[in-house]
Amino acid sequence: MYYPKSQIKTNLITNGKELVYLSDNQPYSGSYWRTSDGKYYSGKNPNDKPIFELILAPLPQPEVTSSIQPTVRIVPQEGVVNSYLNLKGININNPPVLLSPVYALTIPTQADYTNGAFTRYFCKQNTQNIYLEISQDTFRKLSDSDAQIDFKNYTPFIVTWTLTGLNREEVANTNLSVVATTERQLRLRGLTQYFKDYSQYYKA
Repeated sequence: MYYPKSQIKTNLITNGKELVYLSDNQPYSGSYWRTSDGKYYSGKNPNDKPIFELILAPLPQPEVTSSIQPTVRIVPQEGVVNSYLNLKGININNPPVLLSPVYALTIPTQADYTNGAFTRYFCKQNTQNIYLEISQDTFRKLSDSDAQIDFKNYTPFIVTWTLTGLNREEVANTNLSVVATTERQLRLRGLTQYFKDYSQYYKA
């Protein structure tokens, strides 16, 4: 395969959570390079053999529970329930409130500019086409189904955002291509309309 140097970003790094092998969906960690049309390949650059095509890691599927409810219910005495809840530190008069994701920017570092790209974190509200940029910590809590956050109502995802290139227009087109690919692969309708400036953070 051949790509002009202006159409690829090389020497990118993933920790194993962002990309998987196209052939078997197994996690991939290490160096990778990306093309302007939103494709990912293993290795530092096209000359780093062997080359395997990669894709964005699929989001974890929600756990499926049976809709069939048992017909026999055992109702414990109220005192037993209250004692159990007290041992767990749960106040039935003041139940815990799940945190909702809040808006947060991930600002690129000088190292990110050296690499030419960085990872941005987002989530989508499941009942509406509402998108929100979030912190890496919030992304991890949603991905890990952390009990402190309202993970059932939000879908987390990442976007690899290009920072440098020949010119602003090329960078904008590259980022638009990546976002469009993410929208299509993860079925995130309207994601491309969320971004107002596809050359955001660009540096010549």
